[in-house]
Amino acid sequence: MSVPLFRAETLRPGLSEHDFLDYLKSYLSDTHTAVREELRSGPAGGNDACRKQADAMDNVLRALHDRARERFLSTAPELKYRMAVISVGGYGRRELCPKSDIDLLFLHAYKVDPYVEAMTERILYPLWDLGLDVGHSVRNLNETFRMAAADDSIRTALMDFRLVAGDAPFFRESADQIEKFLFFADADRFIEKKLAEIRNRHAKYGETVYVLEPNVKEGKGGLRDLHSAVWVARVKYKCKTLVELRNKGVIGENTLRAVEHAQDYLLRVRSELHILTGKKTDVLSFEVQDPMAAVFGYRDRGRDLAVERFMRTYYMNASVAVHLAEELLEQVDRRIAEGFRKPLYSLRKKKIDGVAVLYKGKLSPLAGVSFQKEPLRILEFFRVMQKTRSVPTAQAKKSIQRSLADLGPEFPRNPRAAELFLAILSDPHHLHETLLFMHECRFLGRYIPEFAPLSFRVQRDIYHVYTVDIHLILAATILPGLEGKTGRTSEEEDFLAIYRSIPRKDLLALAVLCHDIGKGKGHGHSRIGAEIVARIGERMGLSRDETADLVFLVEHHLLMAHVSQRRDMHDIEMIIHFCDTVKTTARLDMLYLLTYADLRAVGPDVWNQWKAMLLRELYEKGRNVLETGKLKRPFTERPRQRREKVREILSAVPPGAVEEYLSRFDDRYFLGTPDERFADHLRILSSYDGATPRIEVFDSPPMGTSELIVVCPDEHGLFSKIAGTLSANGINILNATIATSGDGVALDTFYVTYMGKSLQGLPKKHRLVEDLVAVLRRETDVETLFAERQAARYVREKVTRFRPTRVVFDNEVSSRYTVVDIFTYDRIGLLYDITRTLAAMKIEIALSKISTKADQVADVFYLMDEDGKKIVRPERLEEIRKGLLEAIGSGEGPAG
Repeated sequence: MSVPLFRAETLRPGLSEHDFLDYLKSYLSDTHTAVREELRSGPAGGNDACRKQADAMDNVLRALHDRARERFLSTAPELKYRMAVISVGGYGRRELCPKSDIDLLFLHAYKVDPYVEAMTERILYPLWDLGLDVGHSVRNLNETFRMAAADDSIRTALMDFRLVAGDAPFFRESADQIEKFLFFADADRFIEKKLAEIRNRHAKYGETVYVLEPNVKEGKGGLRDLHSAVWVARVKYKCKTLVELRNKGVIGENTLRAVEHAQDYLLRVRSELHILTGKKTDVLSFEVQDPMAAVFGYRDRGRDLAVERFMRTYYMNASVAVHLAEELLEQVDRRIAEGFRKPLYSLRKKKIDGVAVLYKGKLSPLAGVSFQKEPLRILEFFRVMQKTRSVPTAQAKKSIQRSLADLGPEFPRNPRAAELFLAILSDPHHLHETLLFMHECRFLGRYIPEFAPLSFRVQRDIYHVYTVDIHLILAATILPGLEGKTGRTSEEEDFLAIYRSIPRKDLLALAVLCHDIGKGKGHGHSRIGAEIVARIGERMGLSRDETADLVFLVEHHLLMAHVSQRRDMHDIEMIIHFCDTVKTTARLDMLYLLTYADLRAVGPDVWNQWKAMLLRELYEKGRNVLETGKLKRPFTERPRQRREKVREILSAVPPGAVEEYLSRFDDRYFLGTPDERFADHLRILSSYDGATPRIEVFDSPPMGTSELIVVCPDEHGLFSKIAGTLSANGINILNATIATSGDGVALDTFYVTYMGKSLQGLPKKHRLVEDLVAVLRRETDVETLFAERQAARYVREKVTRFRPTRVVFDNEVSSRYTVVDIFTYDRIGLLYDITRTLAAMKIEIALSKISTKADQVADVFYLMDEDGKKIVRPERLEEIRKGLLEAIGSGEGPAG
């Protein structure tokens, strides 16, 4: 289907307003359909599609202008009315995506007269009736220049202007003055503002191309990077177009074509985004990535998913866009007046280490240095970049990339290369920028070939913000970054103190940089990664002990997060088993730091005070065991000491009441309860009448959590009732501990959040307590609560659910309980369905740890069968597994 012709003759003077608008609407709709089909059938790229959209809009505006003028003149004398309808911004560039705004300037000669008023109204109202988003201004030249001088966004929109309809001679006269204003009025200051705007935009939308939900317009490597670079170059060199920049020798023919190609791809992506979503949108969000991959013709190939290949292509094109923008900006940078700049750095050329030249904060290879002939010079250049904390030029990047083909297979084994690379890793200053530049040059993947497959690798979940490669680089620089950070928190000071004590910071940084290097190579990326880093360590000339530490850190990089968040840390056997795995305090320190860096580098909402507290508790317990071996004494000693501690804490309470309290609960309760809570528990139990539920809430805003304590008669399925009531109120459960006294009183504790915060000061807290009391007194039930209200949904259903639900049993980690791990996707009522199913199967829950990462759930339950024993019979375990899968809503999943 070709783009329809605009038949102006159809719009005869006597045509009714209704029929006139119907024709325009039909014409635009047919154009939209034709452009969509051309995009998807192959012949049209993004540039062509946008031009066709813009041309169609031109036809509509001219028709509206001519009709409006004819109607005005039918009742008014023909005077020398002067007005031009000018398109600006993206529409002015003819880069009009399907749902983009129509930005117009109604330029008139002097004052707004009846002609200007009538014309603007008779053009704008039909445009709005057509459902178009129109941005417009009505100004004369002096007003335009005054507004543009005061508002940089107006001046920027004027950079791309053209006549659509109206007085052509008036427009030509005005265009000369507009160009004179754009190119000469405070031009250098405009350029500086654009450069600052680029930096601010990258800070807002991500300092890297490789965010998992990139903004195609505003993000790094997006259209705005190309636009800004071209605007700056045009102003500096007084050029109207890219072609003029080429003709003046500012850019070459290859650069011109590369810019057009990158823009063509990005415009096609943006156009398809508008078409798929039916609205103006610029974010390649998770929910559109799969359909976008299909539209671009990608198909799954086994483990190689279509969406991942589509995103890799996007990242490659965005990377090219960044490089082209940098090249253009460097050309401008050379011509900016020296006196205009603030002296933030030396303006004299400085030769450094015989390999580089530093000038105006930019680092270039020294004349005569050949990266191709002397590849070690590349690493020396990176080291100079790090020591001078400078930014390499785009030409330096190009020179390094050209030399990569000459790096032979023996280069990664070069001892001097290893020495330089490890020196870079051992220096915390400017490490993030240096590693990122090494990766952008593609050198990192050549020096560590096993790293190359991670480039552009997408992580298909919504709590990771970056691709695997960028996540690793960010993680490797989290701890070094604390050195230069001002205003560190007490938590950061603690981690920094441990980091400073590490004797081999380069070894730790290498482990963090490679901890996910096994991803994409099959199941068990930690084990695969350990095998890979063993080869890397040997190749770099590390000693046997150093390589062993490197292998340990990669193989067990998930261990501390797993144990702290998903296991009972009051289980002495489990702590000892953890320490037997770690073996030394030196390894524990490095593993602790790696875990922190890994979690901090995942995304802004993954690390929180709750996880920090759990991780710190495991670290301190582990260090205590490894340093003193105290917990290796007979297991009966620790519970006895704990009870003595409770007597000491409750010394102000009558001894008889304390002894009765100590006799009512088992050792596990006293081992698992924090010191500050014993007095509260005793007070609540003392006031409990044996029938009416007692519920208290302790809020901790700094932690972002609330501690909910429930005291009531114990009954089978109690946990399920409480969990269901919490779910019906939109409450998220982080952790739950269950204790039952010898005389049948339940004392259950739930650590909860609401929308990521504690319940302090929220009306929700009072409602929750009322609901819990009503459910526990059987005045209502959980099903009724769910039916009465729609629990707020805080989970984005954004990722294609390609991971199967898994139910995995572990009968080794605990001597008393069967542990079940459940991995699935979150939904309202999930926890209630799980616990209700377990209750129906006469399974008792002793402990629960609930972990929700955005859309994904990893819930852990410590279970006993109805006889109070572990569940070991295979047929019973399979029965439970099938019941859980059915309750969750997934009939399939691997056995565990």
